[in-house]
Amino acid sequence: MAEFHKVAPSDEVAPGTVRQYRVEDRPVALCNVDGEFHAFEDVCTHAFAYLSEGGMEGGRIKCPLHGALFDVKTGQPKSLPAVKPVPKHEVKVEDGNVYVAMNPKRVKVGGRRRP
Repeated sequence: MAEFHKVAPSDEVAPGTVRQYRVEDRPVALCNVDGEFHAFEDVCTHAFAYLSEGGMEGGRIKCPLHGALFDVKTGQPKSLPAVKPVPKHEVKVEDGNVYVAMNPKRVKVGGRRRP
């Protein structure tokens, strides 16, 4: 069973906004889309940048570095230059607080290609 971590009071992330939190020493973006919370690794899969710094566009988040868009509900990239999804984390809301269970997958960016 996944271990849930208390991240924030549910009223701390208003609808249409995103905030970064640290969970298990990892950056997590917590989004509120029309009252529904979504959490994912807060690192673009194309080049290192915090997605939470790019802001929301409806149900998508925009990378501040190169403008790639990701669907916050699925983590799937919706525009280039990103082609890999961001790992999604499980979310639950209880007693006015948002809890996140971390996905073991992490974003790997900037690695060297081997010949």
